[in-house]
Amino acid sequence: MGVTGHTPSAAGGELRVAAMTTRQLLYELQQACNRSPLVSHAEERVVDADILSVRVHLTLPHTFINVFYNVSTDKVAFALVKGGRRLYGVDNAKMGWHRHPFHDPDQHVPCAPVRFEEFLADVETHFMTKP
Repeated sequence: MGVTGHTPSAAGGELRVAAMTTRQLLYELQQACNRSPLVSHAEERVVDADILSVRVHLTLPHTFINVFYNVSTDKVAFALVKGGRRLYGVDNAKMGWHRHPFHDPDQHVPCAPVRFEEFLADVETHFMTKP
């Protein structure tokens, strides 16, 4: 979500989220959710000029995705949560873009920037290929 149109920042060429509003990002998130068979509904928690916080409820019991974006700090975070525990995540906080993989969500594995629709596709693949 929101990594459409990457532009290098002045510091070290790290990719940053293009200048998008929280409303534009929310629209992108809603479009991805509407296409997903795993999404029950999305609950907007905070949507203002600087912050987007959404909980995407899945059809799986006690499972949701937390989405966070801060325009002023350019921080993005997606976390798949079940029963109060992160199962998988992607964010660019502290150390740049990294994943918290399904097999060990406490790890920090560097990765390229990820849009919400890509994150959601990873979640769908994980749950739809499980026996």
